[in-house]
Amino acid sequence: GRQMIIDAARFRAPYITPERAWAEADRIRGEFWPSGEVPVEVEEILWAVGLRVEPIQSLREAGDVDALLRGDLKTVVVDTDEYMDDRMLNRIRFSMAHELGHFILHADLYRGMAHTSIDAWIDFVERVPEDQWGFIELHAYEFAGRLLVPSDRLRAEITAAAKLAEDAGFMKWDETGDAAREYMSNSIARTFGVSSQVIEKRIIREKLWPPT
Repeated sequence: GRQMIIDAARFRAPYITPERAWAEADRIRGEFWPSGEVPVEVEEILWAVGLRVEPIQSLREAGDVDALLRGDLKTVVVDTDEYMDDRMLNRIRFSMAHELGHFILHADLYRGMAHTSIDAWIDFVERVPEDQWGFIELHAYEFAGRLLVPSDRLRAEITAAAKLAEDAGFMKWDETGDAAREYMSNSIARTFGVSSQVIEKRIIREKLWPPT
């Protein structure tokens, strides 16, 4: 059928609550990553839902992005150098999870945008009202964080880390709030294969602070 092409200037983000993004992340993880092991290997989930990973040279320079979902909804483009670099593993894992979020939450939008080239895509996004694109990115961010950091597993890790942190001298959670939370986020981030910032954001979003 003919495609409806969305006018960038009139673009409006759909209303998607964080809770709905989380529920979708849990559903996808449950269905396509049934072992529940962490780190979650997102690339295997991409394959399972019918998405292919396509490394492209200099994607980062072209669009200041690590990954992009193509408008055909069949391919996630990643920056070749980052994709091949083991030190970038956590970053590219999160970027792929973020694009999977767009695929799951925003498929209709992407169909309507019908961007053929990466340049066309970057041009489109630059013309979308900033606040509206911000909502879209937030949906995908919440999806990715929850996909890679299952909340029950996070709770268990925090309980264990809280005990270690107390042994290291963090006693009064409320008084040493930020320092203790950073300390714990650093110590458990590698379990999930994400950055400590992602863990900190999850702890706040899931209202797991202070630890009980």
